[in-house]
Amino acid sequence: MRIDVEDLRKSFGSFAALNGVSLTVRPGELLALLGPSGSGKTTLLRAIAGLSSPDEGRIHFHGVDATNLSLRERRVGFVFQQYALFRHMTVFDNIAFGLRVRPRAERPREREIARRVRRLLELVQLQGLDKRFPSQLSGGQRQRVALARALAIEPTVLLLDEPFGALDAKVRKDLRRWLRQIHHETGLTTIFVTHDQEEALELADRVVIMSRGQIDQIGTPSEIYDDPATPFVCEFLGNVTRVDTVLKDGEAEVLGSVLPVPDGETYRDGPAVAYVRGHELEIVSRDQPGGAPATVRAVRPFGASVTIELDVEGRAEPIEAEVPRELFEVGEVREGRQVRVRAIAARIFKRD
Repeated sequence: MRIDVEDLRKSFGSFAALNGVSLTVRPGELLALLGPSGSGKTTLLRAIAGLSSPDEGRIHFHGVDATNLSLRERRVGFVFQQYALFRHMTVFDNIAFGLRVRPRAERPREREIARRVRRLLELVQLQGLDKRFPSQLSGGQRQRVALARALAIEPTVLLLDEPFGALDAKVRKDLRRWLRQIHHETGLTTIFVTHDQEEALELADRVVIMSRGQIDQIGTPSEIYDDPATPFVCEFLGNVTRVDTVLKDGEAEVLGSVLPVPDGETYRDGPAVAYVRGHELEIVSRDQPGGAPATVRAVRPFGASVTIELDVEGRAEPIEAEVPRELFEVGEVREGRQVRVRAIAARIFKRD
């Protein structure tokens, strides 16, 4: 199912939740809507679902204008963050609910409903739990039931609003892997909302980054991480250090390193801002040339990397470098050590 959103606008009083949003969701794609609170991602998802009507703009499902169709008419499966299961119903009855409430002419026979429910219980790996009630399930199991219920109606599109937001980190990671597998098996066009960058980059075929009711960038996870289109995208995706600089002849000095503006960018000389990720900072001894003088404030080993917090001369705020653990030498980098820090890469934007 292809979805086309054209110049969608939605306001709540004086607040513009959507301000001219346009995008195309490809058939069978797993698309993430990523952004901070208030960026418009949930408003966009609800408009696509038919749970909210836009003030302006159109929504097409596979070429058919669906702007004024209800959620049921659009045949959309929707999964909420808080499960929204019926507490007085068993797992089986929760999954079967959407089929049983159909008009009589469209309602499958009870034998067919039972067959679909059993198949979905296998798909979401909850065999043998059909007689349990939601209160007897873990959070991860409840979310699997919610997804099975959304799939039971055989939707043309699957929409998920912060589906793992109420779960702990370990369960979230397990369910992300599982959702990717479900998507591969069903082939459904799927859109999910999240504010978790790791979740979006790990799961999605493409990511839509939103801020202030607009789309800042659309691309694959590697495209938006490696080539952010705006300063907002750069700052939103991971920990970065912001450095004020000046562009001159296509180059800028960043923490003592002269770096070129990326190919294809044509900025006039003048004030600019550079963004450097932690792994793009190199720490060398104070007697080596180049770089900016700094003092090691703290050393924090974690997992496969070591985070080194540095006070750089001339900067009010400390910066953080990330070094692979296998390259970290305690004798060379320790608290209080005088070093130099170099930027080996950066994203450079003309300052407005």
